[in-house]
Amino acid sequence: MSYQEIFKPLQVGSKLWRNRIEVAPAAPFLAWREEDGRQPLKAYYERLAVSGAAVVTLGISSLDEAECGPGMVRPACANMKVEELPELVQVLKADGALASVELTVMRYMMGARDRISTMPEEEIRGIIDSYVRQAKIARDAGFDMLLIHGGHGNVPAQFFAEYLNHRTDRYGGSAEKRSRFALELLDSIRDAVGSDLAIEYRISAEEILPGTTQLPETLEFAQRIQDRIDLLHVSRGLLEEEACLPYLNSPAYMPRGTNIPFAAQFKQVLDIPVNVVCGMDLDTAEEAIGKGQIDAAAMIRTALADPSFAANACKGSPKKTRPCVRCNTCINTTHTHRKPVVCAVNALLGHETEFPAGKAEKAKHVLVIGGGPAGLEAARTASGRGHRVTLMEQRPQLGGSLRMASAAEFKGDMRRYLDWSIRTVLEDENVKVLLNQPVTVDTVAQFGADAVIVAVGAKPIIPKITGCPEKALWVGDVELAPEKVGQKVVIAGAGFTGLEMALTLSNRCREVTVIDLLPEERIGADGIAISMIWLKKALLDAGVKFRCQVRLEDAVAEGALISLGDGSREVIPCDTLILSLGVRPDKGMEEALEGIAADVLSAGDCSGAGGTLQKAVMGGFRAAMSI
Repeated sequence: MSYQEIFKPLQVGSKLWRNRIEVAPAAPFLAWREEDGRQPLKAYYERLAVSGAAVVTLGISSLDEAECGPGMVRPACANMKVEELPELVQVLKADGALASVELTVMRYMMGARDRISTMPEEEIRGIIDSYVRQAKIARDAGFDMLLIHGGHGNVPAQFFAEYLNHRTDRYGGSAEKRSRFALELLDSIRDAVGSDLAIEYRISAEEILPGTTQLPETLEFAQRIQDRIDLLHVSRGLLEEEACLPYLNSPAYMPRGTNIPFAAQFKQVLDIPVNVVCGMDLDTAEEAIGKGQIDAAAMIRTALADPSFAANACKGSPKKTRPCVRCNTCINTTHTHRKPVVCAVNALLGHETEFPAGKAEKAKHVLVIGGGPAGLEAARTASGRGHRVTLMEQRPQLGGSLRMASAAEFKGDMRRYLDWSIRTVLEDENVKVLLNQPVTVDTVAQFGADAVIVAVGAKPIIPKITGCPEKALWVGDVELAPEKVGQKVVIAGAGFTGLEMALTLSNRCREVTVIDLLPEERIGADGIAISMIWLKKALLDAGVKFRCQVRLEDAVAEGALISLGDGSREVIPCDTLILSLGVRPDKGMEEALEGIAADVLSAGDCSGAGGTLQKAVMGGFRAAMSI
């Protein structure tokens, strides 16, 4: 795609954006200072700063000392001293981007909804004063912009919400009165910082759930505040409501740019630029800006997958960019588990201070066995370190299990990543790829590599089927050829693979029943929460049935034979039984090579530390970085 629109400048208040791209705010949960003096938060933002975006936004920050203890602030969920802010701002601006900060009042963030109706006016004034103090700190530290979070159920949205705000004073009642908090907040911030800082305001176009704030109300609200802000930032949903979470960070099952139609309605009635977030990438942004639906696009997962995403496109090399697969590993790690950010496809993310940059001290010859996601990452990383790499794959093509995992119609993001991963290895002059190459101990011994990385994957768990074996198929085979199955299907195994297969087949109008040993409430509990929320609801809406706390015993002519907790048995009628019962690490090669090669490492599913794309990629990366 030719990017004509996204690289046009945009005037936002007193600030000129060099293009239409904002790195959206998100909390990386990285400590500012560690005992050994490393600065992971700074290193994280150093990478985002060279993204080529117009604006890089520091996420979920409370700069008010009163919120976090004497002398301390909490930018991006990390303790940091006030006097260190200018240093971080300079990091954000080092490559020419504007520096923005998303302001919140931590003790009220999503936590005041039960008190909005009874909160004393002096407390309301205190919240506004806290925002004002933060705005002044941001200005003095050198920030160019502020992002006031008025969406997702934050305090300004709580005051505006008729279903929450039952006040009878000047802050409650009519829509105008319920807007008063936001109006006074914005007026107070503008009085404090003038035009020195541009003000961006995030809004939930709709809160989605029945009885909550809907689009017609927010359209009127946005018109009411537009002369007090410089840019409207359109999102949707409520952060504290599980059902809304997929609409805040859309999983791969949903189309990209789901908020664009909503943002377009704000653009029709406002005189200020309109920004949009959620599932955006450069192609989606280019099309929407070209159609006049939006003026700018905010994206974070695209930036995390490859911090050079906009710079690559600006230089005419968009194919260099590592695609985001929208698996939500990043959001699940930080927002669900409150742990430092990681990315499924960018192993360096969140580990910038852990791994040395540049070439290895001594170039070696590295043999990588296996061309799946771990092997591809290992080969690419080892080459980047200056090593000479040979990759051997026994199949006629690279990709391994990722070919099956990306086969479904809704896995377009994964297919783009797979294509990128294969292409970058095949085009690497430092990597020699040998396909149709079975590897034995003798092969490795004769090869004489300095280091060997074993990335041969895992073997599927296939129970013995005796009654009617022709009725049973392994899920991997069905992923590549879903037309093989009959009309009535039973899937044994309710992990992500089994559930995604259920979605594939329900989309093909099959009647699907999923069985598992786990109770239904525990299905997906150890997976990626946001993606699982959407997936389980989609399956239920499609009529997929679940039979939980049952065990598969066999396939019989009539269907799938199961046993129940009380010891009884029954048959679930089906034409096809699909086995999705997980995999076991294939450790045979690693064990056989012990003592044969000088330096043998394993990565991905065969190491026992696999099971997800993120673990495979990280395993391949770590193995290569250790050589």
